[in-house]
Amino acid sequence: ESLETSSGVGVIASRGGNAKNSSSGIEGDNVEMDVGHPILPSINAVSNTALRLINDFNLPPFVTMSTKDSAPQLKLEDPPLMTTDNDGGNTNIRRRLVVKGAIRGYRMSRATHGVSNGCYYYEAIIGGGDNSNIYSGQKRPLHESSNQEEPSDLATKRQKTGHVRIGWSTRSGDLQAPVGYDASSYAIRDTGGSRIHKSRREDKWGGTEFGPGDVVGFAISLYSDNTAKSSTTVPSSLGLDSATIGGTNGVSNGMKADTPTGSHIRFFVNGKQVGDKAFDNITPGTYYPAVSCYSDASVKLNFGPHFVYPPNKGMQPVSDLCSVPPRPEDVLDTVLTTSTSKKVDERVVSAFKDLVKKESAIRRDAYLRHAAMQKKEILKLRTERGLSTHDLQDTVKAPIEQSVDECYASMHF
Repeated sequence: ESLETSSGVGVIASRGGNAKNSSSGIEGDNVEMDVGHPILPSINAVSNTALRLINDFNLPPFVTMSTKDSAPQLKLEDPPLMTTDNDGGNTNIRRRLVVKGAIRGYRMSRATHGVSNGCYYYEAIIGGGDNSNIYSGQKRPLHESSNQEEPSDLATKRQKTGHVRIGWSTRSGDLQAPVGYDASSYAIRDTGGSRIHKSRREDKWGGTEFGPGDVVGFAISLYSDNTAKSSTTVPSSLGLDSATIGGTNGVSNGMKADTPTGSHIRFFVNGKQVGDKAFDNITPGTYYPAVSCYSDASVKLNFGPHFVYPPNKGMQPVSDLCSVPPRPEDVLDTVLTTSTSKKVDERVVSAFKDLVKKESAIRRDAYLRHAAMQKKEILKLRTERGLSTHDLQDTVKAPIEQSVDECYASMHF
């Protein structure tokens, strides 16, 4: 499921060209018409609306944190993504992958896309109170976690950097409370690596503390029935001999779900699994990546497809929950195939084609640029940590696929 309501073919295409009856604000009554027929909106109007859907209405063509599904006290930020506008210039596309706490007290933010079936994974890079590490992803200096520090110094440090609780939540989870507060969410917290569900905290389950610069991984395995999961195994690349997906053996979390399902949640810190299953037999539902920040804490989310510490091959990146926007020409083919056969003025048809291609080109361009930037970010993070980058080197500098018709400005990264 997704908060994204656009089908990927755009407002113009999905409405079959009936733009004047649209409530999307793209009609452009007072905008100079620069298309082939006056009954259609202008190229500028369509471009502006496509950008508004991505930015103002939080419907980007990639997974991000949702402005509609976040407590208003939290700040959703990220350096903007540059994309080509209709004049060949650059336009800011918001990515919203950084969650920052603003006041005392936990609040929650959820992602735009959720998991209802299958095995999915995402990462969270923990930032400090001054956000100095949130973009670089550099590991905190060893002296910051040294046992030689006085308890009072540790307390002061934690007060300055705030706290985080991160995990998975359904939409029923209370946004004015931390992840793990009620039956609708499951969380791990930075202090002690405690796991929390229904506000019940368990400190001695095998968790490990994490802080600024650490990369925490979150894996969820959800099953619609109990028939296929018992024999499903995948090799592990995270230090485990094997990972049985959906099995019933392992350490119970002591927190029974209403219905035994075998669905479970695992956590990882800097590439190593923490304990066994943090939560087993979790309640069925659609779960979204969820973050809670206390005070001035901050977290940067990485939904994939590339990770600082890649999970085993049995897990899909959360980014796969958002389909790749089709090429403008493919969108146009779909629209023309499903449109009415009623004879229409050729000028209207030509102008309509231009609008469909323009809107779909903006969305595809935003997706391709986000994908290229995400790969570059992971390359930087791995390089800083001395990790292998062989799977990124071959394609990180490759040009983005040309997806815009010749009648429009070239859109390359």
